[in-house]
Amino acid sequence: MFAIAGTLVLLYLFLAPLNVPLYELLMFPIVDPRTPDRTKEFAQLEKMHVTRKEVTFRSANGRKLKGWFFELPGTKRVFLFSHGKGENIFAKLDSARLLLLCGGSVFMYDYQGYGLSEGKVTIGNACNDALAAYDYLVKKEHRSGKDIIAFGESFGSGVSSQLTLKRPLAGVIVQSGFSSLMRAGRDRLVWLNAYPDWVFPDYLKLDNAAVFSKPHPPLLIVHGKRDRLVSFANAEDLYQRAVEPKMFLPVADGPHCCFGKQDEFLLSVRSFLNQNKI
Repeated sequence: MFAIAGTLVLLYLFLAPLNVPLYELLMFPIVDPRTPDRTKEFAQLEKMHVTRKEVTFRSANGRKLKGWFFELPGTKRVFLFSHGKGENIFAKLDSARLLLLCGGSVFMYDYQGYGLSEGKVTIGNACNDALAAYDYLVKKEHRSGKDIIAFGESFGSGVSSQLTLKRPLAGVIVQSGFSSLMRAGRDRLVWLNAYPDWVFPDYLKLDNAAVFSKPHPPLLIVHGKRDRLVSFANAEDLYQRAVEPKMFLPVADGPHCCFGKQDEFLLSVRSFLNQNKI
């Protein structure tokens, strides 16, 4: 009896959040140095009269980051795209095309340790990389805060919410985002529910709901009801706790990072932009 109890106590302590490199379990970078052939996707974008610029810029720690700026003629509006944990910009060109159809240019970049960007994968680095991407748009592409809409996909929702605390934005779109990273971690790693909040390291406390429960730029939440990676309950909690202005697009039968059927996403984003005069 005592031996079993002792073993359980040791296991509990061993699996405590402070002892487990949780960010490695929650972030899975694609660091393949090969450059995938995206000729077909780029050709589709060219038909939209979009110009593509390959961009190199530096994060706060001096690491070189890679990105693409897809400029749509006739508008200053730009979506700053922060991707999810298991993606890189080579895999997100369909998302870029859809955002271009919504009526804005798109700047997508890779965090440190992702794609062809230098550096190491950490949550703090990713948040700093978003700041560097924003500053690139301001300094090199001559945009201002009233032109920039942060688009955060999955893990990128936390990166985008942190950006709202440090830079002015015209709006924020959260796709398949979490209420808090700690909640998402508990959903995925069920044993973490046995630990109190104070045990969790600071880097896991990306809390979107806390950010948007205070005054914020206009917010649009997009989430699939059948999301098995970040539960739909996260979106419901985030929407409930967020103050106005806010909109919610629940996608019936939608999986993780879905855009809905036909023009569902497109019409919702255009409505969001029009209602908030972005």
